[in-house]
Amino acid sequence: MNTQPTPTDQSQQRQSGPSQQGQRRPRTFRTAVGLPDQTRQAVVGMLNQSLADTTDLMTQCKFAHWNVKGMNFYQLHLLFDEIAEVFEDHADIIAERTTALGGEATGTVRTAAATSRIPEIPPDATTGPEYVAALVERVGIHANNLRSEIEAAVQHDDEDTADMYTELSREVDKQLYFLEAHLQAVNPDAIPDSPGASMRRGGGSQGGRPSQYRQQSQQGAQSQRGVNRMQGQQTGQQGYGGRTRY
Repeated sequence: MNTQPTPTDQSQQRQSGPSQQGQRRPRTFRTAVGLPDQTRQAVVGMLNQSLADTTDLMTQCKFAHWNVKGMNFYQLHLLFDEIAEVFEDHADIIAERTTALGGEATGTVRTAAATSRIPEIPPDATTGPEYVAALVERVGIHANNLRSEIEAAVQHDDEDTADMYTELSREVDKQLYFLEAHLQAVNPDAIPDSPGASMRRGGGSQGGRPSQYRQQSQQGAQSQRGVNRMQGQQTGQQGYGGRTRY
């Protein structure tokens, strides 16, 4: 009898391989860090959750960086990339703290997709205001999670991890400020009081529909063109000598 695997069997084996690897249990290693094993295990689990969230959020900022359209494209293109770099650095900090406690940093994209607490970017987001509003809510969710994890680390008597979370929280709040500043004067209702609340209720992203922002963006562009014409008449059509920097 022919027992050689058929092409279909081989294809099924290849497809099942990644999912089986994704189910691996994180390993632990001996360490001289003076924390009880139970504490280290709990903190490592919390750190790996933060690592998944951070990795997911970093890729969402990159997605916005690649795909944003409309007015102020170049400035937002740069801003989203800079925020993504911050989250990339944070992922490295979190992963190294995980391994310092004798844990294994489960920071693959597959793991992040399976366990992240960050909602996906709305599929119809296109313009700058739409991406800014979406990232405000998602970065806000992450910022609030980090604050909760400061307290959790303190309760586990791991002051060093609490200190790490405090530093990350401060930097994430700064990135949130950079994003919210685009909305606070022109569309403050797009900033949720409790990021993620509408998603927990099953109502989708807060702050209005993307088409609403697209219409406001077009109106803002028309207003800005009128301002530019007036300024051009006053200055003899002299252009600006530089570009906006963040």
